[in-house]
Amino acid sequence: MPQGSEDSAPRPQAGWPQRERGLERLRLLLSAQDALAPLLVMALLTGICAGIVTVAFRFLSEWPAQLFLSIPDRYESLPPHWRFALPVGGALLLGSMYLLLTPSRRNVGVVHVLDRLHNHQGQMPIQNAFLQFFAGTTALVSGHSVGREGPAVHLGAASGSWVARKLRLPNNSARSLLACGVAAAIAASFNTPLAGVVFAMEVVMLEYSVAGFLPVILAAVAGSAAAQISFGNEPVFNVPAIQLNSLAELPVLFLCALVIGTLAALFIHAHRRLAPQQRRSPLLRFVIVGATTGTLAIWVPEILGTGYDTLQLAMLGELGLTTLAVIVAAKLVATALGTGLGIPGGVIGPSLFLGACLGGIAGGLTNLWLGEYTASPGFYAMVGMAAMMAALLNAPLAALLAILELTYNPNVLFPGMMMIVVACLVSRHFFATEGIFQETLRALDRSGTPSWRQQMLSRVGVASVMERRFVVSPQEISEEAAMRLIKRHPQWILIDLPEEPAPQLLRAADLATFLQRVKEARGEAKSGQKTEEETVPVDLLKLPGEREQLAELSWRATLLEAQQLLESSGAGALYISRGHSGALDNRATGIILPQHIDNFYRK
Repeated sequence: MPQGSEDSAPRPQAGWPQRERGLERLRLLLSAQDALAPLLVMALLTGICAGIVTVAFRFLSEWPAQLFLSIPDRYESLPPHWRFALPVGGALLLGSMYLLLTPSRRNVGVVHVLDRLHNHQGQMPIQNAFLQFFAGTTALVSGHSVGREGPAVHLGAASGSWVARKLRLPNNSARSLLACGVAAAIAASFNTPLAGVVFAMEVVMLEYSVAGFLPVILAAVAGSAAAQISFGNEPVFNVPAIQLNSLAELPVLFLCALVIGTLAALFIHAHRRLAPQQRRSPLLRFVIVGATTGTLAIWVPEILGTGYDTLQLAMLGELGLTTLAVIVAAKLVATALGTGLGIPGGVIGPSLFLGACLGGIAGGLTNLWLGEYTASPGFYAMVGMAAMMAALLNAPLAALLAILELTYNPNVLFPGMMMIVVACLVSRHFFATEGIFQETLRALDRSGTPSWRQQMLSRVGVASVMERRFVVSPQEISEEAAMRLIKRHPQWILIDLPEEPAPQLLRAADLATFLQRVKEARGEAKSGQKTEEETVPVDLLKLPGEREQLAELSWRATLLEAQQLLESSGAGALYISRGHSGALDNRATGIILPQHIDNFYRK
């Protein structure tokens, strides 16, 4: 059929999202920044999923150890040759697992979560999560000096990403669900819902907002409920409500915080130097870690596993000064080497362990110097845990709340706050470290902390701000079809160019001006004469007006992705695609212009 006929008339844009229903309406609502009600529903679902996965991980990582340990975590009961063989055997098994996978599938842990959040819009590969589940279990059961919270964070984040992917939710809500999964996992792993919330916002999302907090809180409640159903509601550590006896002890706590901040910074520096070695053969790396950990464990078996039994003894003040000093030295070496070379475990548990032992040393020395009327070494151990975790993770509030929930002892708050400030100041200011996760990201040549602008744009989906007043039209249309198009009052005309790599964008006002001029020119002609112009179709690429080259962007994308695509493609605007195949009018559902992004900044 010739161009300019009725079949070439502009086609109306598809009904979505103007007539959205059911799940499609939910997706559109979630693309907005303030979509609190639907996000709460998704957060509850994510919290349940993350809680179940984390509970399953805890069972799998604790149950096999009962076959050879009479008391949980009591690796000291094993003979020396078993204390050496367990880490080495676990390292060989881990190395074999990793060799079966491509390098991109070997990334696990909190650093992997941050990388996927900041650089991949929170999309977590499910294969990496499966590796984390089984490899983390292997590392913990075989006694490697790592914690279980790193794998838990990864599994929780993957749960949130899985929910978002299965429901095809926009990327801005996928990021929120990732944080919900992290909070639920921390809550389920330690029965610390409040610390899980703050960790997710302070360490992972790097932001605080009411709309961001509420879904994360709900998810943490769901994760904690899953843990209490499975493991009971008792705190992780049963310690008496001991307290600081005198303000005269504050200088001692100050000195202890200086030491803790220094050791945390040295740990981070060692970790940063070791992290690039993770690109080497996993089998070689893990065998080195296994042999080192096993050798140290022959003489210092307390470093094996999570070490919560030793941590409990330190908080009760039942370990001597020499024992604590030896344990700290061995634990620092085993943990820094293990996590630095990529053993799939966490650093939060070891940070609590090290802080408790260092605090116990400070408390023991204080008792020797100032007499028995000073606070128990166990109290120093509690506040030392908070200081070490805060300085190592650069997460002061999460550390303070974690200790409060782990011990149920409010007496730690006042001195703990002072020690956290001092330890973080020493680590950040005097040693120029930003926290172990951010430093590791940089050591692995991945971007670190996003800017406030990137954070802001990541919170909003393009579907909530896109321009919907547009029509799709072929390049050439009849005047009659063009008039009908203008009567529908569109803002933009999307010019379909099947033979070109991308469509173009034209202002509807430019077409209206052109048609008005044609009409005025005809009015000046002789009445009743039919000019040749009347039969010539309108070419939308040749009429006067500004046209923009377009690039395609998924409706699930955020404004940050839109900005990045505009910069990388050189396009003047973007058309938002529903992901359908076929004709352009079946795919296009909106337009994003640079001013849409600029206007968002001004709100």
